[in-house]
Amino acid sequence: MNIIFNKFTFSISFILSLTACYLKQDKSDNSNEIRVNILLEDSNNNLFSIDKRRTKLLGAYNINKTINDETLKKDLLLKIIDQAINLKDSTLFINANNSRLLLSKKLKDTLSIGESLSRFGNYYFLKEEFDSAYIAYNQAYKLFDKIQNNYNTGKMLYGMGAIKSNLRDHTGSEVLAFKAIELLKPLKKNTSLLLCYNLLGINFSELKEYDKAIVHYNKALEYAKKITNQSLYREIGLNNLGLTYHHIKQYDHAISYFKEALNSQNLKKNDIDLYATLIDNLTYTQFLNGDTLQLEENFSKSLRIRDSIHNVSGVVLNKLHLAEFYVSKGDTTKALSHTKDAHILAKSVDNHRDRLEALKLLAKLDKKNAPAYLEEHIALNDSLQTQERAIRNKFTRIQYETDEYIEETKRLSQQNLFISIIGGALVLVFALLYFIKRQKARNKELLLESEQQKINQEVYALMLKQQSKLEEGRLQERHRISEELHDGVLGKLFGTRVGLGYLTMGNTISDPDEFKSYLNEIQQIEKEIRTISHELKHDILTSKTDFASIIEQYVSNQSKLNNFNYTFNNAAEIPWNTVEDEAKVGVYRIVQEGIQNIVKHAKATAITISFNLTPELLHLTISDNGIGFDIKKTRKGIGLKNMESRISKLNGKITIRSNRDGGTSIIITIPV
Repeated sequence: MNIIFNKFTFSISFILSLTACYLKQDKSDNSNEIRVNILLEDSNNNLFSIDKRRTKLLGAYNINKTINDETLKKDLLLKIIDQAINLKDSTLFINANNSRLLLSKKLKDTLSIGESLSRFGNYYFLKEEFDSAYIAYNQAYKLFDKIQNNYNTGKMLYGMGAIKSNLRDHTGSEVLAFKAIELLKPLKKNTSLLLCYNLLGINFSELKEYDKAIVHYNKALEYAKKITNQSLYREIGLNNLGLTYHHIKQYDHAISYFKEALNSQNLKKNDIDLYATLIDNLTYTQFLNGDTLQLEENFSKSLRIRDSIHNVSGVVLNKLHLAEFYVSKGDTTKALSHTKDAHILAKSVDNHRDRLEALKLLAKLDKKNAPAYLEEHIALNDSLQTQERAIRNKFTRIQYETDEYIEETKRLSQQNLFISIIGGALVLVFALLYFIKRQKARNKELLLESEQQKINQEVYALMLKQQSKLEEGRLQERHRISEELHDGVLGKLFGTRVGLGYLTMGNTISDPDEFKSYLNEIQQIEKEIRTISHELKHDILTSKTDFASIIEQYVSNQSKLNNFNYTFNNAAEIPWNTVEDEAKVGVYRIVQEGIQNIVKHAKATAITISFNLTPELLHLTISDNGIGFDIKKTRKGIGLKNMESRISKLNGKITIRSNRDGGTSIIITIPV
């Protein structure tokens, strides 16, 4: 006993310790989650320096490592990653995103794996490591496509399209952009659709299909109007339209778009880089259009802004525009100076496009060194073409693998569809066979029911015939007794009374009072006999077939045949003459089934059958003192099933109560 108690105590203690451990763990996780969120808020506080904000974010990352709930840890990591991107903390971004990627793989969370890969794609894209970015986007694309996340799938297609555009594969970029639009349009993702149409505008512009470029830039502007927080998308779209009209030398249109963009409220405050770009583009277009007012001043203004924000590529473009301006003024010295600066700066930031333009301009301005500049131009151009070819081949391989993946997915989808069709057809065939079999069984059942109904009617007719014969015998016997009483006994009594009445007081009658008493008594007997005679005749006239007596007669016969005692209780208020014949036949059959079951299985010595009536319900109880049975374990036999079937047809209910060696009671309720 002590051993059992000790084991029980140990089990309880162990469970309680585990529960306490988990509660402590949950409490710790909640506390750490609060600390992480506080540090995240601090890292987003512009009142702190960038370094302090980065320190706060690193603290959040370190605390997050101690959280045990891996799903919570993963969700908080996403916030840390996005904030690291905002703070341009590359080291923390890479560490946090790698941690989340590994955790997501452990949790088999496809969506989160795709999110981490897409963020790596964005990171490499901004660093212009386009091959790494494309691989990350492509891997994320496959995952998002697999789980049918159309929004993220469309975004990855756009990212890959933007990379192809940067690598001058404008046709390939166009295909990806249209695929992205197809997925994003039903979702009404206006910002993503704006970016896709803008990308199409860039591609068509680079392919010199300027009419198409204008159409798609205008579509991008339409989506910009639908965005509540436009984030300068409108101004960027206007700038792109201005550049397109600039390329087709419709300078007046270009100037109007640049001016419209520059007139936007708070543009300089919200994006000074775009502001400087628009000034440079407007001034350069005005210069080409033949305007002369404030050109040098505006070129210089744009240059100063770009230089102050360290936009080296912008400075290069500005200096090239100034060089062209000074060439038109005949100031070769200034033109050459700006061109040389542009060449050096372009080379320092790997701005190959503007470096090539600077080399061409240097060859024109510096005749002495023109061959060297042209040779450098040719070498750079060839190198770029070789590099672009190698990158395109790499992307072609990636695209080929993607196409193979798509084809394999289609093949598997078709295979699954084929299997589904075959499976569906087989299910349909089996269902049809089952239906046919069920219908045959149903028809057979209906036929049996019809025959049973016919038998029931015959049984009931026999019952009525038997009862009629009984009633006829009773009627004849009662009529005979009535006649005997009336014609025999009553006649004799009447004669006696008359004789006594005419006797004189002088005869042998000694006591007149006694004589009178006898006379009155005889008269009273006469009245009673007459009343009995009349009542017998009245009962004969009003007698109806009694259904309860039929039941009792059947039970009585069975008790004699099978050697059991019975008790029959019939409530006097039951109006059997108003009960439908179908219900009577059903009740009769149920009693038959019940007694047969008792005789076969119960080994009972006493049976009780009771009829009771409550408002609109007839209650029949059949009980015995037999061996009983376990209702839950014993299968229902044909007898019980037949009883249930009959009761169901009468819209009634059956309740069976039984215990081993405790007898059985069957309670039946039928609407009447």
